[in-house]
Amino acid sequence: MRFWVLLMLCMIFPDLHSEEVPEIKLSNPETPYVEREEKQFNFYPGGKLEISAGAAGNVKIVGWQKGSVRMEAEKIIYYLPPEKAKAIIEQNPIRVKWNQTIASIRTAGPPSLEMEINLTIYVPQYKTDIKTNISHGDFSIDSVNGWIETTILQGNVSAQSTSGYFSAITQQGDVQVEMSGKRWNGQEFAASTQLGSVNLLLPVNYSAALQLETRDGKISVDFPPQVVDGEPTPPSILIKKSAQFMKAAVGDGGAPIKLFTYAGDVTLSKKTLP
Repeated sequence: MRFWVLLMLCMIFPDLHSEEVPEIKLSNPETPYVEREEKQFNFYPGGKLEISAGAAGNVKIVGWQKGSVRMEAEKIIYYLPPEKAKAIIEQNPIRVKWNQTIASIRTAGPPSLEMEINLTIYVPQYKTDIKTNISHGDFSIDSVNGWIETTILQGNVSAQSTSGYFSAITQQGDVQVEMSGKRWNGQEFAASTQLGSVNLLLPVNYSAALQLETRDGKISVDFPPQVVDGEPTPPSILIKKSAQFMKAAVGDGGAPIKLFTYAGDVTLSKKTLP
């Protein structure tokens, strides 16, 4: 009898046994929520720029022939509804402070990697000092002369057509270096990774003092041998257990180029002209 009573109640009041669940629309990871931000300000050559990327994301720096800095930011949120994604972005603004000789750009975000802030920053090409700290993301720099230092927790390093002083350290990531011109114009170029490969591209007529080292990997050379006393002499590679080390001058020698990986291979190749 009790069963029939319950059945009749459910037929009369169907909402008693079901509750409508509101649909929550999440952002598709293939089409996430994206916002963009731009900022530009006057900045003299010889100035100092500090970049602190606390949020995950890549940092790209490009030298240009203008007395100003331009920042282009791409903010990406994955897997969240647009309203919540927008709120997170508003809670974590990009903080930019500047005058005409000193500037800083800082990003921050939640610990999860569901948020990215990718930065493209244009700086005066000549005599701009840059210090960068990145938590999770790649660092690339092109056509900048200055005192350049970068530290990365996890991410790749790419440097092209730079000069002055360069120092880059990544705990986990590859290092890609491409030189231009006839020699390194500055004090030193140094880059290291604890876990990752190292690739160095040099023009055939380049002059530098090379120091290449891997503690657990191999060194490969695809570069024309140097001519010593009229004889082609390939660089010698010192091998000790799992470590390999190469110290050699190319061309007329010059400023040191130091590349190191604790676990990974090192490759020296000739740069193919376009």
